[in-house]
Amino acid sequence: MLVYFLSMNKNPPIIYCVNISEIITLFKIILYLIWSYFFLKYNMDALILAAGTGSRMGGIDSPKCLLNIGDTSIINYQINCFKKLGIEKIFVLTGYNSEQIKNHVNKDIILIPTSNYLTTNNLYSIWDARSFLQNDFICVYGDLFFHKQILSNCINNKNDVCLVIEKNIRSETMRVKIENDHIVEVNKTIPLKSSHGNFIGMSKFKKDVIPFFFNEVSKLIKIGNYDAYYTKAIESMIKNKQKIDYVETNNLPWLDIDEKHEYEEAKKIYKNMNMRYF
Repeated sequence: MLVYFLSMNKNPPIIYCVNISEIITLFKIILYLIWSYFFLKYNMDALILAAGTGSRMGGIDSPKCLLNIGDTSIINYQINCFKKLGIEKIFVLTGYNSEQIKNHVNKDIILIPTSNYLTTNNLYSIWDARSFLQNDFICVYGDLFFHKQILSNCINNKNDVCLVIEKNIRSETMRVKIENDHIVEVNKTIPLKSSHGNFIGMSKFKKDVIPFFFNEVSKLIKIGNYDAYYTKAIESMIKNKQKIDYVETNNLPWLDIDEKHEYEEAKKIYKNMNMRYF
């Protein structure tokens, strides 16, 4: 519908023609943008595991998560992905040179110092986050570089526990075994011939299953599993009948940055992603 307005402030008077349907459409878009900014947020937190020393990178003096992959650091890239997808409360487990991380990230990021990071692995360090995690949460390794859509797919999975996997097996990464469309093993000792893919280092836990998860973490620590990965607790959950779901990367790019050549590859992928996807 067209509406005509007569402006008497001009000489001669000017008639304006306005398409009401276009105005309504624009108004709806503005309302949606306002609503999404204030309300379209997940009731979900994020946990970034960034306590390690990055010893395989060859003598770097800063946490791996602070390495630049272009115009941003790994951790700021992760944080940006979380926030773009509606996750606002972000925790970072720190250890090695934690002050550098504190000085690097924004003040709204919550840092959780972990003890004994030099002699333990992430099963032990994740225990220090137990009192902070009260909602559904996504857990990622601090050296994990990933396409944002991979994170989105993990967030949107509806199951209690979800791991992100890639079925194109990489020998150096933690492997998974799948039966009846659920993960039944996740560790580095699964024979390649028996493996159905790799766990990339991203997982999701629903709020209701968090006590169960940390109960298994606690039991494993008590019997001396200081150098284990937190996936060992997931395997303990499986033995106690917890179903572990998964989503695939769908061949989108990701890298667990442990060595220099992987870091160089991550920089190339990030550059290509900026050109092709964003």
